[in-house]
Amino acid sequence: MERLTATVISAYPFHMIDQARQLHELGVLERLVTTVPRSRVGLPVGQVKTRMRYAAARRVAGRAVPRLDPTLNRFVVRDFDQWASKRLGRPSVVNALSGFATATVTRASAEGVAVCCDRGSWHIEEQKRVLDEEAERIGAPLVRFDRFMAERELQEYDLADRILVPSERARRTFLDRGISAERVVTIPYGVDVTEFVPGAPPQPGAIVSVGTVGMRKGHRYLVDAFRSLSTSAASLTLVGPVEPGWDALLGLSRGDVRSVGAVSRGRVIEELQRASVFALASIEEGLALVLAQAMACGLPVVATESTGVRELVEDGVEGLIVAPADSAALAEALDWLLSNPDRAKAMGAAGRRRVEGFGGWDRYGRAVVAALADAARERA
Repeated sequence: MERLTATVISAYPFHMIDQARQLHELGVLERLVTTVPRSRVGLPVGQVKTRMRYAAARRVAGRAVPRLDPTLNRFVVRDFDQWASKRLGRPSVVNALSGFATATVTRASAEGVAVCCDRGSWHIEEQKRVLDEEAERIGAPLVRFDRFMAERELQEYDLADRILVPSERARRTFLDRGISAERVVTIPYGVDVTEFVPGAPPQPGAIVSVGTVGMRKGHRYLVDAFRSLSTSAASLTLVGPVEPGWDALLGLSRGDVRSVGAVSRGRVIEELQRASVFALASIEEGLALVLAQAMACGLPVVATESTGVRELVEDGVEGLIVAPADSAALAEALDWLLSNPDRAKAMGAAGRRRVEGFGGWDRYGRAVVAALADAARERA
């Protein structure tokens, strides 16, 4: 087989910019095709093709008139996909963020190029099933699933020589939907242990959770658990934008839960460093990047099975793992950590050692290259 060369397609940053940087360092990046400005990518100019014409306008207009956002998103996705399909270069494999490159991977596959689909979460039909069931159970509004995007995802799953997912929990959802095991590869994300580091002594009893506040992240259960803790000395901070209506559903106006909204990366690090426990109560998640980031900051974690947590945490060593949608189990785990500060501190230190030894983004990059090389060899 000829030397491996890979083009990465990603309309939005997520983990894909880190992936492109790793492929560049390993000498296999053909180019990155994205909507992210070149100045934010950190790659040689010649290796980045950026389509910014409509993406920025969609973000502004979507915030101003939310009901228009699905229509605007469809337009941006179609435009980006068609544009990207003509800017692949000459790679031996294409890896595309799922849902954003249907025309691109179709064209690449027809031309004999190996194609991979990078999916950051569960199989989209399993994701929808679980979240629809959760909405019915708690009486919350359904999460909007645009069939346009869902159909694109399903087409890309069918086309892909390999589907890359970040956890075994996510991988199982693809196997449950009939996709062959050899086509689905688990590659957990990395973390920058030089940026996410322990800070000054944390505030005793301070619990923090990072992520969009709403149904998917299980905030109903986390807030209920917090309000049932046996200690009154605890505090809970929610970091992330609040989905419409969820401030009322969670009773955030009561003032017992601190919500700081969407903040900068630097502020996220500050909030992690001031806390003594990190909690993530997700109903569905591929592998939350913030889990490793919290561990790198020296925090013990409490997380549900649905977060992909077992890629990073051994129950009772770096943190505690609980069932999803279980406020009582969350409260019990949080109470135990708050009541045993020495053990919690030891778990946080173990978590820091775990992510330090995990290989960070370098390990992730090598694993991606191995998966892409397998796909290219199989296609060749």
